Amino acid sequence: AAAVMIPVFAACSDSEPTNNPEVPQTSAPGGNTAHGPFFPECGGISDQEVISQTRVPGLVNTAKTSVGCQWLSGGSILGPHFSFTWFRGSPIGRERKTEELTRASVEDINIEGNNGFIATGDDPILGTNLCEIGIQFQDDFIEWSISYNDQPFPDPCDVAKELTRQSIVNSK
Repeated sequence: AAAVMIPVFAACSDSEPTNNPEVPQTSAPGGNTAHGPFFPECGGISDQEVISQTRVPGLVNTAKTSVGCQWLSGGSILGPHFSFTWFRGSPIGRERKTEELTRASVEDINIEGNNGFIATGDDPILGTNLCEIGIQFQDDFIEWSISYNDQPFPDPCDVAKELTRQSIVNSK
C-alpha cells in the first residue's frame, strides 16, 4: 500500500501545467464510476479486535482517517505493522501488479463472495511473516496488511482473512 502512495506524493507540484503535445494528458474519471459498499472507520474493526486477532498486546492506532487505519506495537515503527485501507475509485489491478513484483506469492482469493488477491512475504529467518489481502468491490477495493517482525506469531494470512471477512460483514 505504501508503494501506491509514492506516485501520489510525487505527482504533487506547485508548478503550472504544461501543454506539451508529447506528454499524454489524462482526465478525471467520468461519471460512470461504480462504487462498492461503504466501509466504517478502520473497516469497522475495533482496536481491541485487532489486538485479539493479531495477538500483539499494546497495539496503538497511530493513523485513523476516513479511508484507513494503522496499528503499531506501542506506537513504534520498529515493530509489527497492521493496517486497513479503503481505495475508492482505484484499480485493484495496479495494487496486485505491485504485489506480484514484490511478494513471494500472489494468488486469487474469494471472501464472503467477493474476489481479490492474497499476497505473502517471507523473511529468511521468520518464514512467512507478511500477508496482504485486497478485495474488489466494483471500482473500489479494500486491503488488510498484516506484518510481524518477531516470533512467535499466528499465521498472518489467517489473521488477514478474518479481519477482511469482518470488514466485509461490517460494510454497508
